[in-house]
Amino acid sequence: MDTQMTGTSVQDNHVPEQAPLLRHVISLVLLFVLVLGIVGVNPFRQTLAPMDLLLAYPGWDNAGIDTPLVNMERSDILDSRLPNWREFRRELREGHIPLWNPLNQLGTAGIQAPIYEGLSIPFLVYALTPNEAMGYTFAILSNYLLAAFGTYCLLFFMFRNHVAAVFGAITFAFCGFNIAWAHWPHLTTSALIPWVLATQLRYWQTGRLGWAFGLIFSVALMGLGGFPFVALLGAIASLMLGAVLLFVEFRSAGINQLAVRRTIALGCAGAAGALLALPGLLQVKDILDSTDLSIRDGRAIFTPYDIVNMFGSDFVNHLGVERTFSAGVPAAVLALLALIFVFKAPNRFAAFGLLLAAFTLATAFGAAPADIVKMIPGFGINGWGRVVILFGLSLAILSAYSINFILSLKFKSVTSLHSMSDYKFYIVIFLCVLQTINLGYWFRQFNARPDIETFFPKTPSISYVLSEILPGQSIIAGDIFNFSGVLSNYRLPELFAHGFRTDAQKKIVDDIAPSHEVSYTASLIQCSDINFSSPGIVYAAVRFFIVRDFCIAYETDGVGQRPTAALNGGALQGGLSIDKPMDATNVQVLFGTYDEDYAPSALTFDLYQNERLVAHAELPPEAIRNNLYATFAFNRNVPLDAGTYRYVIAMTKPDSKKAISAWAFETAGGATYQIGSRTFPGMPKMKIGAKPRLPQNFSVASVEPGIDVIENNAVSGSGYYVNGLSGQPEADYGPVRLASYLPDDLTVGYSGATHGWVVLPIRVNKYWRATLDGKPVKLDKFLDFFPAVEVTGPSEIHFYYDSSHLLKTLEFCLVGFAAATILLIVANGRRPRTAAV
Repeated sequence: MDTQMTGTSVQDNHVPEQAPLLRHVISLVLLFVLVLGIVGVNPFRQTLAPMDLLLAYPGWDNAGIDTPLVNMERSDILDSRLPNWREFRRELREGHIPLWNPLNQLGTAGIQAPIYEGLSIPFLVYALTPNEAMGYTFAILSNYLLAAFGTYCLLFFMFRNHVAAVFGAITFAFCGFNIAWAHWPHLTTSALIPWVLATQLRYWQTGRLGWAFGLIFSVALMGLGGFPFVALLGAIASLMLGAVLLFVEFRSAGINQLAVRRTIALGCAGAAGALLALPGLLQVKDILDSTDLSIRDGRAIFTPYDIVNMFGSDFVNHLGVERTFSAGVPAAVLALLALIFVFKAPNRFAAFGLLLAAFTLATAFGAAPADIVKMIPGFGINGWGRVVILFGLSLAILSAYSINFILSLKFKSVTSLHSMSDYKFYIVIFLCVLQTINLGYWFRQFNARPDIETFFPKTPSISYVLSEILPGQSIIAGDIFNFSGVLSNYRLPELFAHGFRTDAQKKIVDDIAPSHEVSYTASLIQCSDINFSSPGIVYAAVRFFIVRDFCIAYETDGVGQRPTAALNGGALQGGLSIDKPMDATNVQVLFGTYDEDYAPSALTFDLYQNERLVAHAELPPEAIRNNLYATFAFNRNVPLDAGTYRYVIAMTKPDSKKAISAWAFETAGGATYQIGSRTFPGMPKMKIGAKPRLPQNFSVASVEPGIDVIENNAVSGSGYYVNGLSGQPEADYGPVRLASYLPDDLTVGYSGATHGWVVLPIRVNKYWRATLDGKPVKLDKFLDFFPAVEVTGPSEIHFYYDSSHLLKTLEFCLVGFAAATILLIVANGRRPRTAAV
């Protein structure tokens, strides 16, 4: 076994001993079975898509489908990844290349932008599978299989041990980072890192051009994986591996021609792969160039103490997507043993694993000064916690090294040799089984496996809007449908969908819903926050609002919380100061039933103004559940003027032996409430639901219980006319008619006779063009966001996305790729006969 740091040189090629093909086949079949076992999904009955989170929201209550909620941290898949994937898949199956996506924020770059993963292997699997829910499951599985098989190759090339390679393969494939980010481009990108390293190492060992070409395509696929920062981490790992190999080579054999040639060849292969990915990466650059990234600041979310969580437990904070990095307890133990073994049997690959761990500690765990870390490209605008993917790779390498070391131990006593070999073998098998169970457990803590029929079920409201909406028109969905962008899965365009926003876009969305933003890229819209009088609603062609059948028009607030005294001792009463008029439909109150299934008594709610009863409602016991808001619905809309009111909540059977209390803020700006004759500081947790007061051009359709579909009747077409590009001109949809439509190529006719501009309610970038009656014209912008063409009379306007820049970039990159490949072949030279395998 070659364990010494200086054991061999590149001149005898580090060629592993020949291993029968059958052993590799058995190892890969075993690895395939282990991956399926850890994921534990039946793709013919279940899907890996996070429908558990989708169906947890009341917008789908009437779909008649229920599934347990496994993890709340999956919203990005529903409002970003899947809407893009579904649109790309539909367009491709309709025979159209999706270079423009009209659904996301009314328009973004399409499949050619790697951040949407449309150029990735998992998307290809998803798009080719006839059943969409099954295709998504296979897409996720393909990532784990790619990661596992690539790591197996890497570790076998390192240690020449099948068992160690299989163990390390599942360790990296299902390390905490990859489990937690299962549905994000993070995994799509990280799954290619082992392939980059394996092809790099194998070329260094053999000098075969086939492995160099494998490196080219691995680098290209990693660059197109969808998350540039993880691709950067893969490049850093590759540089570290190259540095270790060169150090060992120069230490053992000095500077020699063969090592220099192979180093140059590897550099050419890496450059060729980067050039293949460059056209897509330039699309990402265009997106980032139009985005203010100053709010994004790179920093460490871990402390050096958090390294103890490599054993899978978080002793301070609840584990979540951003904080999970454990690769299994057995792998952690073996990695620690490697720190001991490496002194007895120094090994260049163990040193590489330790180097990866040191880099992770310096960055993700904040051991190095932040100012120095930020000097590394990409670390200034990305969370350093993502570096733990390299920690997962480190544990895979070190644990494989430890297994290899244990299995290679020899004993002086010949009589005990056979029994000791069996003993070692059983220990390793036990560790493999334990690792598989451990990783499978963690996978199920993060990733749901709901029934396949839960994959985006339709509801009456969604179906109604789909049947009425026209191309170019859009919707706004309330918080009952999760974050904005989720309904884009149903081919409903959303201005507030997930993604980066330009400054001009922010002005429009801030006027429509001032408090929409919950993160730099995500929006959550409450009905009460929508400014239905905003002109941006008409300019953006928002035709439908799908919201709860009431808005939260008033909500108490305060500091701290505690239960009130039991209502058995008297009615709960206090004052409310309402600051704006509303048409109240209900009042919601948060109750505690002391772990009983429901309340011991019916409750009544009365609202008074100047001792005049203005609203009354009653709830049966079964409608009042423990630690949930109970809704007192009024039998009519109750107009409430701004002013002071008094509420009274009472039990119909106060003599019940079981108690009920309301939850209250401990302090609420000096407010008090009463239970019977006793007075307490604070205020109960209450919400008042009300119907929004809509302008005259809006109408409401209630096609299912609990949801209103509000229609903006001012939006009647797919484009409009304005008489100027400044101020707030009136948008007239009457004289503009849609003649033909594709997402990236559409024609409208203008029938008016007055001078002005025809505007499309879509978001465009610098690659959109227009013609007027067949002649190229300047494309103006309305509100610095919507495309506009100047007209003087009846005319036909053709808008289209110009993809010629993609072809020019691709031509340039192909020339560079060809040059790098030629240099690679020249640098490689003829392979010595001794390198033959």
